[in-house]
Amino acid sequence: MNPFVTQEFIIKKIKSYNRAHLLNNLFYTLKQFDLREEHNHPLWHYFLLIKLTFLHGNENGKKTFSREKFITLLKYVEKFEKKSLDPYVKNHQWDKFFQIIGYQQFYLQQDVHWSDFARQLKLFGSSLKSKYDIEKSFNEKTELKLFDFIFFMQIVWMFTQANRMNKGTIYTGYIGEEIFEMMKDIFNYQKEFSNFLMLLTLNKLNIKKSINQFKTGIKHTALQSFEMSFFTQLPFIINSENKYEIVHRSIFNYCCNYFIYDYLKINDEKFTEEFGKRFEKYVELGLKECNVEYITEKDLIKTYGKGEKIVDYIVDNQVLIECKGIEPKPLSSIIPENEIVYSAFKDSIFKAYLQQMLNITKLVQNLNKPIYGIIICYKDFYLSSLDDYAGILADDIKSICEKNNWKDNPLPLENVFVISINNWDIIVEYLKEKKVTLPNLLNDIVNNNRIEKHKWFLGLLKQYGNAKANLSYLETENKTLSDAFPTPSELQE
Repeated sequence: MNPFVTQEFIIKKIKSYNRAHLLNNLFYTLKQFDLREEHNHPLWHYFLLIKLTFLHGNENGKKTFSREKFITLLKYVEKFEKKSLDPYVKNHQWDKFFQIIGYQQFYLQQDVHWSDFARQLKLFGSSLKSKYDIEKSFNEKTELKLFDFIFFMQIVWMFTQANRMNKGTIYTGYIGEEIFEMMKDIFNYQKEFSNFLMLLTLNKLNIKKSINQFKTGIKHTALQSFEMSFFTQLPFIINSENKYEIVHRSIFNYCCNYFIYDYLKINDEKFTEEFGKRFEKYVELGLKECNVEYITEKDLIKTYGKGEKIVDYIVDNQVLIECKGIEPKPLSSIIPENEIVYSAFKDSIFKAYLQQMLNITKLVQNLNKPIYGIIICYKDFYLSSLDDYAGILADDIKSICEKNNWKDNPLPLENVFVISINNWDIIVEYLKEKKVTLPNLLNDIVNNNRIEKHKWFLGLLKQYGNAKANLSYLETENKTLSDAFPTPSELQE
C-alpha cells in the first residue's frame, strides 16, 4: 500500500471507478451499519469518501468494483488520517490527540431527548424574544413555521427510534409511506412536510453548492478526514427508488439538536446577537427553577459601573457563570496548537475567564471560597476543565496575578468548566431534585476529575444518575408539541 497517501491519491483512485456504483456501495454499507446498529466502524471514513465521490467522481469509470478494492479504498482513508495523527502519537501529546479525534467522532454520539425539541422551541420561538424575531426570520428563509419544523423533526426522530421503542417494529432507514400518509390525511401537512424534506435533502443537481453551503468543512485537504460531515445539515438523500433515505441515525440525531442554530447562524446576520440575549434569559430560568440565590449582570453594573468587565451571574456568592452562545471551532479542534487555540477563543471562553471571572474575584472581595466558574455554551466542548488549557493561559494568568498582587490564583483553572446548554439543564434538575447546592456539586466534580478526567462534562455528572428533564420552564413547549400529535399546529395558535 502506498505509504504516502494524500487526498489527491484517494481522489485519483475514486476517479478510476464509476461514480454511481461507488456511491451505491458506500451508502449501502453505511445503511447496513445503521440498521444493525453496529458502532465499531469508522463512519467518518465513509462520509469523507462519499463527499469526495460526489465532488470528484467519474461517471465513466469502471463499474467492476470488488469487495477487496472497496476495503482497500477505506484503508487508504485510514492511512491518510493516521498520517496527520502520527506526530501527536510520537510526541506523546495525548491531550491534543484526543482533542482531534474527539471533534472528529463524538458529534456522532449525540443523544436526543424530548427536552431537546422543547428547548429549541423555547430558545428560538417567541417565549424569550428580545428586539429581534428569530421565529419570523426562520419562517421567511425556510418557508416553514418554526413550530412545524420542530414538530416534523420530532416525528421523524420518533420514527428512527421505532425499533428501540417497540420490539418487533422494523426501522427501514428511509422515510416510509406511513409518514407521508400521516402528514396528508391526519395533519393536512403535505406541502409543509415536502418543504421540510427539501430543506434537509442533498440536492444532487447542484452537489457542490449543497455541500459547501454550510461551514462544517476544512479547507486544508490534509485535514478533511477530521471535519464534521455536511450531512449534519443535509441528513436525507433521495435513493435510486426515489425514496427519502436517512443517511445515518447518528447524523440525524445531531441535526435534530442543532440544525436551526447552524442554519440561522449562517443565513441571518442578526441571529447571533439576539441568540446571545435569549441564551442568558434561558440560563436565568434555570437559576429560578432550582431556587438559588444569585446576582445578575445588571446588579453588578449598578454596584461596580459599566466600565468593569463582569459575568452574567454569581450564584450562592461562590459560582461565577458566563453565557457564551458559541461552539468548538473546526480549525482549533483539528490543529490544537497553542497559537491557533488561543486565537480561536481569546474573545470568548478565554475572555470569560481571564477578563471577566478573574476581574470579579478582584471586585467582589467577600466571595465564598473556593470559587468556581461555569462557562455555558450552546454545544459540547471536548475538554475536562479549563485546566486542559493551562499551558496556553499560563502567561496571562501570571501577569494578572502579579498585577493584583495575588500570591495564588483565586480561581484555579481546574475549578472552571465549559459546559453545553443541555448539561446546564441537567445540573438544574440535580439541584432541584437532589437538593444539592451548586458549589457542593462542583466541588465533587473537581475532586472526581482529579482522579479520572472526563473529556465530556456529562461524564462527570453520571454519579448523580440519569436526568429526566423535569423542568417547569420547558413544560409549556413540551405540552404544545405533544398536543400537536392529534391536532395540527394551527389549532395551538
